Amino acid sequence: MTDRCQLNLRLDGRRDLLETIKEVAAGEGLSVNAWVIRTLQQAIANPTPKPEGTRPASAVPDDIELVLDTMLDKKLAAKLASFEERLGKLRA
Repeated sequence: MTDRCQLNLRLDGRRDLLETIKEVAAGEGLSVNAWVIRTLQQAIANPTPKPEGTRPASAVPDDIELVLDTMLDKKLAAKLASFEERLGKLRA
């Protein structure tokens, strides 16, 4: 049996983001779950460089939820921009 773990993510007030995620995932032939997992794996493999003066990477963040939200926002914004760019090309 597969070890099944779960991440519950609230997108309070961000229905637009959820709809965009659904559209992008469908456009790539993926389920929302598969797309989010792939996006998280990419974020872990390619972390966003931190500006100088931040705490060392080995330090445990005080608020992991805030760190994850920020990372997801950046990754999803990049995906959304890519999606919007492709839509613009299709309309042209």
